[in-house]
Amino acid sequence: MKHPALYFLFSILLSCSSLAQDFTSVRFEEPKDTAAFEKVSLSFALDLSFYFQGLGHTFEPTEVNTTKQDIQPGLILPTADLRINAKVMKGFNVKIEAMLSSHHHNETYLKGGYASIDNLDFIHPGFAKDFMSNATFKIGVNEINFGDAHFRRTDNASVFKNPFILNMAVESYMQAGFIELFYRMPSTSSFIMIGTSNGQVNPDDVKASEGSSAYSSYTKLGFDKQFSDENRFRISESIFHVQGTSKTSLYNGDKAGNVAREIFNNTTTTKGNDYVTTWKAIPSYKDLTVSMTNVFAQYHDLEFFGLFETADGKDSSNKSLKLTHYSLELIQRFGDRKRFYIAGRYEKAETQLETDTSNDRLTQIQASLGWYLSKHALTKIEHVRQVRQEFEEFTQGEGSFEGFMISASLSF
Repeated sequence: MKHPALYFLFSILLSCSSLAQDFTSVRFEEPKDTAAFEKVSLSFALDLSFYFQGLGHTFEPTEVNTTKQDIQPGLILPTADLRINAKVMKGFNVKIEAMLSSHHHNETYLKGGYASIDNLDFIHPGFAKDFMSNATFKIGVNEINFGDAHFRRTDNASVFKNPFILNMAVESYMQAGFIELFYRMPSTSSFIMIGTSNGQVNPDDVKASEGSSAYSSYTKLGFDKQFSDENRFRISESIFHVQGTSKTSLYNGDKAGNVAREIFNNTTTTKGNDYVTTWKAIPSYKDLTVSMTNVFAQYHDLEFFGLFETADGKDSSNKSLKLTHYSLELIQRFGDRKRFYIAGRYEKAETQLETDTSNDRLTQIQASLGWYLSKHALTKIEHVRQVRQEFEEFTQGEGSFEGFMISASLSF
């Protein structure tokens, strides 16, 4: 093996190979907590991921006096997460998530925290019992529940929910202060969620400035039915709307930074190359309405996940902006206890910004092979190719990167 450090990655995983178990099923929203309460309890979970990057990029920057930074295969900074879960009273849980190491902040920092409330007995025993039997309130600072794609993405070192190594190139994903109500309708296998957010991961509502107090509203309506242990169908429609805001992080909301490093980087760049494999399709906005449709289907060992998204709005100068984005994923699981899988993803996005002379277009194709060595250990290898066309920051209007990624991850 050309890089001896790769032996370190695989030695960690091979040491866990004797622990193989069935991996957990695909999850979206968390189920209700109906467990009895005896006393305050704490639990901790740790995620740890190692990466080897073998990507190369092709582009010519338009900035004056800049030099394109060449890249080569090699190890990149491992990432780590710490999750603290506390059950403080009956049906009342608190979760705090910390990034111990990430590609945006190498130092430890808090992603956020929230309370999940499954009954209102702390107000009065049995208060709103019939309503709360199917309802869950969430309040805090964390990722908002817009769309279903955020349930299937790598969040720093938390990788088990993502069959790929890299996330989608375009993500309407936001970490901010929020209040949400999730209501289940078991008789029709359906649900509805409504929420509001101030759009700020570091709330500063007390500072008077234009647009700082504009709250976004979002909702999700869906059908989710588990026909059997191996057959499931889910479809959801989500809407996000905000007007007159100055907090514009919906397409720039990942505070952990990208997994891959130095793609499309110039030597004079001092900050920002943490997000380079993702595209800030709508970098800023004043008014914005987004619609996202998600479909998930599982038939025995085969899974499908689809996304179709449109965005329409205006920037701070009242110039129009539009986005069309879709993604298709197919995952085939196989082997003893479904310990292996092969996955493919095709993604396409295009913007129409009144301030641009041409429509920016992006295409990303990913193919991944995964191996669950145990319930707590997962390794993946992925080939990815991304092409950006008509981008003004490239001299010829086009830039691309291609290559492979290897990851080795633990979660316990």
